Amino acid sequence: MKKIFVLLLPLLALMSCGNTYIYDGFTVKSYNVHVDATDWQYTNTVANNYFYCVIDMPEISSFVFDKGEVNVYRVFNKNTRDEFKHILPDVLHCEDIIDNQTFLYTTTVDCIYGVGWVEFNYRASDFAYEYDVTINPKDMDFTIVITTKN
Repeated sequence: MKKIFVLLLPLLALMSCGNTYIYDGFTVKSYNVHVDATDWQYTNTVANNYFYCVIDMPEISSFVFDKGEVNVYRVFNKNTRDEFKHILPDVLHCEDIIDNQTFLYTTTVDCIYGVGWVEFNYRASDFAYEYDVTINPKDMDFTIVITTKN
């Protein structure tokens, strides 16, 4: 019985972390990231502007970058019964009606990453934010999942 307890102890420790799983020779780690509306930065270049937010992600090591896999999901309705995730890129076709006039556009949320960092990007196909500086992306939640082979 003591041997079984000693063997189960590391497994219980992993389960208590809540974000690390060992499965079929792979280690899967997930990290929740919140980007506040005030965290978005504007590129402010000549054309094709977009918003971005860079976070430090030391968990993306050279080994992970070269041999692992990084998937990023946008989380909607966080901490509600209707919570769901969408793998990036998240492309949403939108329709706004303002003063009986219809505006059609597409928003895209995507990311790029390198060793030690992740950059989230937000773009709108109508580039309305180039003419109206009050437009800013809202708060967003993401889950970053890193998978490596043991």
